[in-house]
Amino acid sequence: MTLILADRTKVYPHGILDDVLVRVNDTIFPADFVIMDIEEDDEAPILLGRPFLTTGKALIEMETGEIKFRVDGNE
Repeated sequence: MTLILADRTKVYPHGILDDVLVRVNDTIFPADFVIMDIEEDDEAPILLGRPFLTTGKALIEMETGEIKFRVDGNE
């Protein structure tokens, strides 16, 4: 598998972790992770994919740079 990043660079995953349970505050989400060897970025240490954001019903506040998750009507 080849992944093309936003800056158009190509990366090749080292592996995939399926169905990892991720805890955000008091809520646990299943998530899949693609393990890549890319340059570290302190501003964005993890890339969140659409399936994970959809599962958490994420609201992305572009002005503040915050991501809020909605679970059972709560943020």
